[in-house]
Amino acid sequence: MSDSSFDYSAIGKTASYIAAQQEASKKSSNSQSLDQEDFLKLLTTQLSNQDPTSPMDNTQMVNTMSQLSVVQNLNTITSGMDNVVSAISSSSALSASSLVGRSVLTDQSSGFFDGSNAMTAKINAGDGADNLKITITDANGSVVGSYTANSGSGSMDFSWDGTDADGNKLPAGVYTINAQATRDGKAVSLPVSTYATVGSVTLGKTSSETILNLVGYGDVKLSDVSEIAM
Repeated sequence: MSDSSFDYSAIGKTASYIAAQQEASKKSSNSQSLDQEDFLKLLTTQLSNQDPTSPMDNTQMVNTMSQLSVVQNLNTITSGMDNVVSAISSSSALSASSLVGRSVLTDQSSGFFDGSNAMTAKINAGDGADNLKITITDANGSVVGSYTANSGSGSMDFSWDGTDADGNKLPAGVYTINAQATRDGKAVSLPVSTYATVGSVTLGKTSSETILNLVGYGDVKLSDVSEIAM
């Protein structure tokens, strides 16, 4: 005998609700998250199958949708920031690549003489120094050139043509420029910075991680370069 009070439509409603949950669960397992469309499908199915005597609380539903909207907006912002970072990285890479073949000022007193072009540097005499003596030493530490000046101040340009005291052209290699002087009657060493040519660039995520490969000299960080010459 059949029971006329039994609601067969509830079976269909329950089945559709379970199917919606299974579909969302399957998508979640693939993407690891539910998007706004998935949430609305579940919410619509739940509303259509809810118990009329105990409906979903409106305030709770609004709060849930608001939270989902906030998360969705945050995801959009994060995606936008990723695009900005990518654009900045591309711009930095383009700028760094333009340095190839350019001359840059390093914080090292040693530099590379290519056998023909003069080796250039800057000597910082600060507020002033007297009795300047500039010496050039080779890789073995032997003095191959010596120059003097009465006085100097500030940042002074220095150029060495690659010849020794007798005017002989020296071979290509790494040479060091040393500067000594007196200030207020005391002997002082003056900071020397040499120029070098950029042969290639190793890109990093930021300018501080970008490495300049200097011809005949070695690698320096882009952030350690104080001047870029023509």
